Amino acid sequence: MFRSCTLFWLANLCSAVLNAQDLVVDLGPNDKIVLQRHAAEIKIDGKLDESIWQQLPAYDEFVVIDPDTLAEPPYRTRVRFFYDDKNLYVGIDMDQPRETLISRLSGRDARWISRDTISMTLDTSGEGRYGYWFGVSLGDSLMDGTVLPERQFSSDWDGAWWGETEQTESGWSAEFRIPWSTVTMPQTADVRRIGFYMSRKVAHLDERWGWPALPSTIPKFISALQTLEVKGVDPKQQFSVFPFTAVADDQIDDEVKYRVGADFFWRPSTNFQVTATVNPDFGIVESDDVVINLTATETFFPEKRLFFLEGQEVFVASPRADTRGRGVGSRGAPTTLINTRRIGGKPVEPVLAAGVKVAERELIQPADLIGAVKLTGQYGRFRYGFLGAFEDDIKFDAVSTSGGGAGVPFNIKGDGSDYGVVRVLYEDAPGGAYRAFGFLSTAVLHPDRDAFTHGVDAHYLSDSGKWKIDGQIFVSDIDGIDNGLGGFLDFQYTHRQGVTQRFGIEYLDDTVDINDLGFLQRNDNFRIRSAHIRTTSNLSWARDNQFDIRGFIQKNGDNLFTGAGIFFSNRTTFKNLTRLTMRLGFFPKSYDDLNSFGNGAYRLEEKVDISIGWNSDSSKKISVGLGAGFNDEGLGGNTYSGNVSLSWRPSDRFSLSVSVRYQDRDGWLLHQEAANFTTFKAEQWVPKFSVDYFLSAKQQFRVSLQWVGIKAKEDEFFLIPDLPGDLIATSKPAGPPDSFSLSQLSLQARYRWEIAPLSDIFVVYTRLADRGAALADSDFSDIFSSGYHAPLANILVFKIRYRFGS
Repeated sequence: MFRSCTLFWLANLCSAVLNAQDLVVDLGPNDKIVLQRHAAEIKIDGKLDESIWQQLPAYDEFVVIDPDTLAEPPYRTRVRFFYDDKNLYVGIDMDQPRETLISRLSGRDARWISRDTISMTLDTSGEGRYGYWFGVSLGDSLMDGTVLPERQFSSDWDGAWWGETEQTESGWSAEFRIPWSTVTMPQTADVRRIGFYMSRKVAHLDERWGWPALPSTIPKFISALQTLEVKGVDPKQQFSVFPFTAVADDQIDDEVKYRVGADFFWRPSTNFQVTATVNPDFGIVESDDVVINLTATETFFPEKRLFFLEGQEVFVASPRADTRGRGVGSRGAPTTLINTRRIGGKPVEPVLAAGVKVAERELIQPADLIGAVKLTGQYGRFRYGFLGAFEDDIKFDAVSTSGGGAGVPFNIKGDGSDYGVVRVLYEDAPGGAYRAFGFLSTAVLHPDRDAFTHGVDAHYLSDSGKWKIDGQIFVSDIDGIDNGLGGFLDFQYTHRQGVTQRFGIEYLDDTVDINDLGFLQRNDNFRIRSAHIRTTSNLSWARDNQFDIRGFIQKNGDNLFTGAGIFFSNRTTFKNLTRLTMRLGFFPKSYDDLNSFGNGAYRLEEKVDISIGWNSDSSKKISVGLGAGFNDEGLGGNTYSGNVSLSWRPSDRFSLSVSVRYQDRDGWLLHQEAANFTTFKAEQWVPKFSVDYFLSAKQQFRVSLQWVGIKAKEDEFFLIPDLPGDLIATSKPAGPPDSFSLSQLSLQARYRWEIAPLSDIFVVYTRLADRGAALADSDFSDIFSSGYHAPLANILVFKIRYRFGS
């Protein structure tokens, strides 16, 4: 009897020990996880209180990956999985002292906010070809996106999935439900392989922990994920329709506009999907930053419209199409054959008869779309995509400026453009090195001008991941212009963890032009560039340090030396989680062949650019940033700049951000007309303000305000020489003064209520205003006054969208 009781007691003790250890399974280096299939009913609330979670094995393989020490974390993270015919379920139980938890609500995809977050990546191709990532922060704010080889993360995808969190006695927990029909998967046999990765952000430590151990300082990622294995997952056909209605009160034209349309989604199989939109409305899209650009090179603005963001990964033909920097060094403008901001963007300007004037706001109004369609899929080793979009005709409000009809308004009709994109990508069999070859073709059709581009791209990643090569060759074919040719080849070599060397070479002839649908900052260029990045963690005096040295040298087709530079950047994160960033750049003497706007090339003096910035710990309720800079102007003279920012988050529901940037320029060189240049003494102010309040993680109210004001007084005058050389000093040309002031104001108030996944209600007010004038003796308070501004947009939009379907 005693012996039986003893055995019973020992059995219960062992059971208690096992429960205390949560059945944590230790994995070997190449072990795969075979997921269990269950038909359990799960309420996604973050609580992990269903019995199924206690029956599953747990995994805790996390190490510290940022900084990349690969040390064992101080708190446990236990992950459990199971699946059924329709969904993948993931539950995570995270230990952490409750007083250190940081919850901050936000809109979707706000990855930059420092808060406690758990996220996972699924390689649904099973071969390291493409995948999706999903994240939920404490407080239930969601984020998601796509990932391409080897570590090209994007937030340009919003899927229908569920994620919730809950505070616990020992920390916090989270639950995910990912429908298999939400993601693209190839057709396979009964057994399906899925790559898996999970990371946890611990905000009060400013650390990120990952499983597997894949810090950003090593070359491999998507091809080295943890293997999960499931059986019998073959999602059925999915169809969804998103009807919407929108009402817009245009207070400039004194017109109320009504719009009804719909978005469609059809996935007949796991590896093919069709999305379409009819009569879309993009009036609720977040406004761009205000930028005043007086140079000859275009400013790139990222896409923000959901239809063009989703499923865009197959159309990404090279890393140069990615604009997101991943370090202290600057990446520069993208080179890409597809910039979907052109679609429904600024219309083709009408040809005006003498005595006819069209207001500036008419020439920059976005073109309405009749509809658009996108097809993406996979067949064997090939992935493919097609995109088509069709603009409506444009109505320009014009006014006669001469004759007996002077001042009489009338309309001018303009034609919209039609767009087409075809993409095919071949990827070799998995195992060993990665090789891929792609073809991309675009067309822009307009009665006044047809433009075509065709490109071939190639990609290589060695088996070890140390060598990475990407290249693209493209041609342009535009009515009335000779065919153009361009291309580039980029190499990357990872010496060891934290040390990377990059080298690139590009050639663009003087007629290549991909900007009807793509983005290219300049043509007529031969450039060589290089970068060396070195990241060191766990220093005695700092948490981590990243040093970046990069440079370029270039010439044009006339063998003019059009630029070079060498740049040193260093960012240090100290033990108290404050950051210090320092940058130094040097530009030798060179020729500028762009900013004369086709009137010749001229020589610039050597220049130095210096800046320093400090940021406090962003996980605190109050965080601040300070910065200062100095740089030389092109013909001499100096520019001094300073900036200050403040962020206040007294609770997880409220945040306020304020920043101000100031520049004092002496010798600012600007082209005026023909061969004339003028230098200016100028001041520029750029204040920004935003406030966010969340009724819940699904309901957000946001107000943002940005103003850019410039006040410039003429100083010296120059002429462009007949042959490339120094600008020629001259006296002031006849005519009015060149002094000027510019002011642009952007105000947007937004309310969004996500009533269900991908179903929401929007109320958005947008006001854009612009003022440009010859400079009087007014101060900046006069420039800022709204009475001086001509409104470019003043619109109130109400929109409701709801998802129906499987």
